[in-house]
Amino acid sequence: MTICEQYTKIVKQCHREHGKDGEDCVRDELLEKKCFAQKLCKAEATSFYEEKLVPLKNHPNGTTYAQMKASCSTVVEVFAKPENELEIPEGLTKEDRKYCRKITHELAKCLARKKIWKMREKTTDV
Repeated sequence: MTICEQYTKIVKQCHREHGKDGEDCVRDELLEKKCFAQKLCKAEATSFYEEKLVPLKNHPNGTTYAQMKASCSTVVEVFAKPENELEIPEGLTKEDRKYCRKITHELAKCLARKKIWKMREKTTDV
């Protein structure tokens, strides 16, 4: 069994316990998505999970954000991981957020082309 299949089993178990519509399984779903993305959509996954944004704007007190870096996944998935809020620079620009939306859509399109839902269906429950 692959690591992605293990994540799928965890997600399916969570859905059985909590249902699919709630927020109880979001973290598990994101781990599963990341696993499949890194396996099937390497370029898009690298852009989403590993590339760091460095906002060009300066902080109002005069310092730059050169030391502060966050990936698009950190920015986009903060709803599920509020503890990552501190990793997101305050100077994140509209262009940065637009770039992250673009990367997110590219990753979603790749995963849709790979039909990961079919792989999920093949994973047997234990």
